[in-house]
Amino acid sequence: MNLIVKEKWKIAIFTYIAIILWTFIVCYPNPYIFIRNFARYIRFPIDVSIIDLIDTEISDDPSEIEKFVKKLIVYEYDWTNYGVPWFVPTPKDAVTRQKGDCESRAMVLASILSAKGIPYNIKASVVHIWVEYPNKKPTKSENDNIAYISRVDGRYRLKLPDLSQWKRYVSTDKEMFWDVMPKNRKIIMVVGWAFILTFACFLYFYNVYKHQKCR
Repeated sequence: MNLIVKEKWKIAIFTYIAIILWTFIVCYPNPYIFIRNFARYIRFPIDVSIIDLIDTEISDDPSEIEKFVKKLIVYEYDWTNYGVPWFVPTPKDAVTRQKGDCESRAMVLASILSAKGIPYNIKASVVHIWVEYPNKKPTKSENDNIAYISRVDGRYRLKLPDLSQWKRYVSTDKEMFWDVMPKNRKIIMVVGWAFILTFACFLYFYNVYKHQKCR
């Protein structure tokens, strides 16, 4: 492999890493939030005490509880609610805000079911997380075929995600990550990408020029 090809690969790798790091920094100015999200997935923050924060009488029927939670927690993207693209809240935070996405609803639903002694399992697909309970009917977005993470009886079960629905995954991720991103963050991100690509082009042409000059 000649020198110019080696330099080309170095620049390509640098550009790739720089774009990923810049994207992460713009999305998570405080990286602790991102790390904490993973910690909360390892041990979901189930809190049975949130039932004391809810004034309304709650049914003992798990399907009715799920309907109640969907009304209580108005759907809101994490970008709008927390200023980051992905956030795993505590049940108390979700109930206090009364808005959130599927993570918020799942944490609240699991906490209420736990408080009532109703068995449940938490499952997740590439773009969604939900709670299963006895006699729950599967849906297009909540079923075992698309679940790649399951927490059953306190243990995780992993399997490869169903890639046959990749178009829906890409569309949903674009909607959650890019479409609802605050305008100022989009501008900062795109300007950063443009700077990185411009700098990479400069490095490439500079190395080509230096290589030709040394001949």
